[in-house]
Amino acid sequence: MEIHERFIVGIDDTDVPDIGGTGRLGRALVEQFEADGLGDARGVTSHQLLQHPKIPMTKRNSAIAVVLQSGRSLNEIEDWVVRFVRERSERGADPGVAILSRHSDMPHVLAFGRRCQQEVMRLDDADRFAAESNARLCAIGDGRGGTIGALAAAGLRGGGGDGRYVGLRGIRELKGRLTAGEIRASTDIAQVLDERTDQELDRDDVVDTDDWIRPRLVDGTPVLTVRRSTDDGKVWVAVDRKPADGD
Repeated sequence: MEIHERFIVGIDDTDVPDIGGTGRLGRALVEQFEADGLGDARGVTSHQLLQHPKIPMTKRNSAIAVVLQSGRSLNEIEDWVVRFVRERSERGADPGVAILSRHSDMPHVLAFGRRCQQEVMRLDDADRFAAESNARLCAIGDGRGGTIGALAAAGLRGGGGDGRYVGLRGIRELKGRLTAGEIRASTDIAQVLDERTDQELDRDDVVDTDDWIRPRLVDGTPVLTVRRSTDDGKVWVAVDRKPADGD
């Protein structure tokens, strides 16, 4: 199938406390999208939004985004994604979906995402930014709360410089100590960079994965940032470590 358009999909509020997880749903969406022959997906990213007493959240108020490439129309993509999220979301959740296409004003949606990281945004703010940006915004839950995070995540993913990958080819299979060359060859991680010098590691440099690697989204690509281990100067470790309750 000829692939000629890129869609950025933001999703939020699909889970309830102690059950499910929006990141897990995003990874399932990618698998099903490709299994249905609709096109290709470019990884699932998680984006941290503001944590505030006025904002309902299950864990850390993060939302996810995924890039889909397909020859299908925007309407077809919207119908498929909304149906999938509706069927897979947990009972009692308040899901929202946002979809950006080549007709959307990406910088304007990115501005909304940045504001969601700094201040409490409301439903009418999301509606206004979506209308001004020509973005599709779909409230699946009765409360419509998920639309705010969904639009924010889509904008931040479109900006190409925020969040970390929770779904990307090969990253969940990385275990133990591996060379930088092995990591690049077995995953879609584009670069393994020294945090201090911003230089690429040699292919034979050893990285202790600690069985948890989540690269950052940098300049639109997955980048693993590492530093020298304090225990063994010949070994590198990821800068981003697994949170106690994280994915």
